[in-house]
Amino acid sequence: MSDLDDEGAMTRHFRKLAGYLREDHLRDAIRKDTSWFEQADKTEETKERTVLRIVQARQKDRYVNCIPLVPLKLAAGAFSDPQRLDTEEWDWVEIDTHRRLRPGMFVAQVVGKSMEPSIPNGSYCLFAAPVTGTRQGRTVVVGLLDDLDPETGERYTVKRYESQKAASEDGTWRHVKIILKPNNPDFQPIELTCEDEGSIQVIAEFLEIIS
Repeated sequence: MSDLDDEGAMTRHFRKLAGYLREDHLRDAIRKDTSWFEQADKTEETKERTVLRIVQARQKDRYVNCIPLVPLKLAAGAFSDPQRLDTEEWDWVEIDTHRRLRPGMFVAQVVGKSMEPSIPNGSYCLFAAPVTGTRQGRTVVVGLLDDLDPETGERYTVKRYESQKAASEDGTWRHVKIILKPNNPDFQPIELTCEDEGSIQVIAEFLEIIS
């Protein structure tokens, strides 16, 4: 157990900090009233209990208050035509988001630690396809047509997309290198040259964590 889970240890840390700041009244209040720790613990428990709610989606409710739950390994084929998701092939789930839902959005589980801490292993996340505009710096689902993600062994990966470009003689731009970057420094990026560009398919963009 870490100090974050230990009420006594956290009380000592905060009392010490209050002492450094010469806030004696806060130092005494922290010792006498530990409701702040109990509230934080309840909040964390609520987060852990958050689950997806599968619903029987009527046609009129789809992309209004529910969207498909799609395994990432199947997303590449499914999103070659986002309208294909309007079938009974997928489970539909209600989600809590401020975003306006639309066809092409879906929920999928991200497995692996390469995008931690921003996307924890096992998180259910909201994605949207297709990816329009620049991909630079955006977190995307990428299908690896000729390779496998070394972490998961799957032909898809969730990474931050970055590219290096160079000007051609005719004034157009071409990719020199595409880098699929993890957020976790313990993992190596996937680097692709311009010759490899056709071996990947950018499927969808990560929007937010749902659960």
